Amino acid sequence: MKRTYARLAAFSVTTLALAALATPAHAFRMIQNTSVGRVSAGAAVACNAPGGFTHWGNKSNIAWFLNTSGAPGGALTALGSALSAWDSASADHSFLAPGTNSAGFVTDSTNTIVFARGNGCNGQCLAITALVLQAGQVIVETDISFNSRYNWQTSGADIDFQAVCTHELGHSVGIHHTELTSTPRPTMYAAYFGNTGRTLESDDTAAIACSDSHY
Repeated sequence: MKRTYARLAAFSVTTLALAALATPAHAFRMIQNTSVGRVSAGAAVACNAPGGFTHWGNKSNIAWFLNTSGAPGGALTALGSALSAWDSASADHSFLAPGTNSAGFVTDSTNTIVFARGNGCNGQCLAITALVLQAGQVIVETDISFNSRYNWQTSGADIDFQAVCTHELGHSVGIHHTELTSTPRPTMYAAYFGNTGRTLESDDTAAIACSDSHY
């Protein structure tokens, strides 16, 4: 059974739909949304797209917290590893080691990961990311909700929390799904493909470099 990410939910793309596309020279895409407030949808645009894309403003240190309610054992360590993958690839963003809290999937000036049913992520959706935007497409907060109907794993077995978390963290800095369909698949590929999604590929690192350029 194929499971898809619902990153900013309106962007769910099936494997078949992606396979029909020609692979562009730069396959990563960024999230464009000029709304102000909390959003879970947006257009997929190139790095040089007119109108720009969502990005963090003058904030180099991005702190994350895990609501441990419903979380699998080892989730905090796995989250730390996912953050480290992006931190190592970024020149300008610093992803801080995570802490824990009891916050929810709400706008509260705190970046929180929760495990829940709903929050716009139902059925075969694995996780969803929400961005809180200010004018100019500036991200000031982001939350991730993991679908608690699934038996999340941190050992590398399916469904691998760290791999999906790495994917969703890419959305949290404004990266959309990639249009690359060849292997090795980038972390930002639209459908879950196992624990190899823990590792960033060149398309992912090109995407975070694009995000860095708008920091």
